[in-house]
Amino acid sequence: MKVKLRCPYASLLLATIILNGLSSCTSNSTVQLHSDSIEVPELASESDGKPTSEDAQIEYPVRAFTQQGLYELLVAEVAGYRGQYKIALSKYLEQAKATQDAGVAARTTRLANYLKDQRSIFLASRIWVQADPDSLEARRYFVDQLIRQRDYIQAMSQMKEVKRLGGDAHFDIFAYRVASMDVEGRHNLLLSVVEMLDSFPADKDLRFTQAALLEQTGEPEKALEIVDLLLAEGVQVNFIILKVNLLRVLGQGADLMDFLDAQIEMGTDSRRVRAMYARQLFDSDRRQEAKLQYQLLLGDDPDDDEVLFALALIAMHEDDAQNARKYLNRMIRLNLRRDDAYYYLGSLAEKAGDDMLAIREYGKVNKGYNFISAQARIASLISGQVGLSEARNFLGQSRVANPDAQRPLVLLEAQLLSEASAEDELFGFLDSQLALDPDNLGLLYFRAMSGQKFGSLDILERDLQRVIQLDPGNADALNALGYTLADQTDRHEEAYSLITRALIIKPEEAAFLDSMGWVLYRLERLSEAIDYLQRAYQLFPNDEVAAHLGEVLWKDGQRSRAKKVWKKALELAPESPFLVDILKRISGK
Repeated sequence: MKVKLRCPYASLLLATIILNGLSSCTSNSTVQLHSDSIEVPELASESDGKPTSEDAQIEYPVRAFTQQGLYELLVAEVAGYRGQYKIALSKYLEQAKATQDAGVAARTTRLANYLKDQRSIFLASRIWVQADPDSLEARRYFVDQLIRQRDYIQAMSQMKEVKRLGGDAHFDIFAYRVASMDVEGRHNLLLSVVEMLDSFPADKDLRFTQAALLEQTGEPEKALEIVDLLLAEGVQVNFIILKVNLLRVLGQGADLMDFLDAQIEMGTDSRRVRAMYARQLFDSDRRQEAKLQYQLLLGDDPDDDEVLFALALIAMHEDDAQNARKYLNRMIRLNLRRDDAYYYLGSLAEKAGDDMLAIREYGKVNKGYNFISAQARIASLISGQVGLSEARNFLGQSRVANPDAQRPLVLLEAQLLSEASAEDELFGFLDSQLALDPDNLGLLYFRAMSGQKFGSLDILERDLQRVIQLDPGNADALNALGYTLADQTDRHEEAYSLITRALIIKPEEAAFLDSMGWVLYRLERLSEAIDYLQRAYQLFPNDEVAAHLGEVLWKDGQRSRAKKVWKKALELAPESPFLVDILKRISGK
């Protein structure tokens, strides 16, 4: 037996019992676009999930239900009436699949949304879209699920249908997902956006998404052209944020500062723009101007932790300990970034010479970025007050209390021993820890560098070889071993091979270029050596590189150039042991 039933919203016998007032699918989360956040627009349906008079006039086609199907739907209705919503959803979804009925699918989708059952929302909304292609609400539910599943290409296609149906498409929602996509996904989505622009060339959201994708696919100049055109048509905060990010990527700091200056002068009414402006002023060492902007921000929101923290840092930079403490203590009272606040209170106390207060404040740092630094400062202060043994006891207790921080705390103790030049204790400690954790790359590398410091080249070579064996792409280990062999042995060909491997991994690393120049010098390839050392000196003009470059120039007969290099370097580092050594050697004194 089959029963025919006309059912707006699958209006069965108890159609008014449940789901009135259930909220529709929305997405109002916030994502990061580089360093500044942009709010994602909502994808809520215009009816917000509640039946309206317009909805009630929808005439779904008459559809025949089997007797068993009708029974299952009645069971679902009764379960919903009794508050057994999971049972109701299971029955509705089963019948939505069986009947492919738009009304049943709509009812299933809304109930699944109320229960936050994402899988059921996806399955039901897909059926709903197929059964009623002109339903704007169905499309929006389905788009939201496709975005959740990161199926951006199909989501874009569905969003086009939303636009066709007269809805607000919010194409820009894809711009906020760009950072989480892989290279192929970004490329494919960009092609889809470009294709969509043929249909909707004036759509600002599409053009904004195109700019965001161009930035992520390595074409920031093209992205900037699009954003400038968008800003010429009307200022929006998200356009400003994207332009700021693009100018940062392009390294146009002066243009970035001018742009933000202009936005503030124009009176752009956005707290987020003012916060970016304040941060850029701070980064540009315009501290007093930054301070003024942060004070304005604080006036609007006295509980903003980012603003309080920035003002505390500016006060510390100005040696204004009183105001710095005021801002940091306010953060603590408001339970905002307490670990950061305690760390800097410890730093203020240490600077004031109150070591006991500093230890107490550092000791309140329980987690976060500054935890290890706080432990290091406590150990150093204890060592200075009561001795190295007590400092080691402290770090041992800290390792027991913080097992997740075991490795960095072990390195802290090793560093403490190294700084105290406690050679025997250091190697004994490192040996015991590596016996427990033999493949710990950090400890192996530290022991290798300790071998170099204390003149044990056999330890250095043994441990660096082990690091390279465990991690063949460890460029730092390759370079360190190669430079040591070049500088302190006659194994120059072996050194050349190691440094070459390091440079393949990091071709613009100044230290590696210096190492290559030095090994080429040892191989008597002076012209090539000078080229590498000059590149290294341009990237990183420090005293050691200057000493090397000058020595090779001197050996090559370019003594006037060598003296100029050394003279300039001595002005910056007059006590440099590298420069003092080379000048003694060439003078014969």
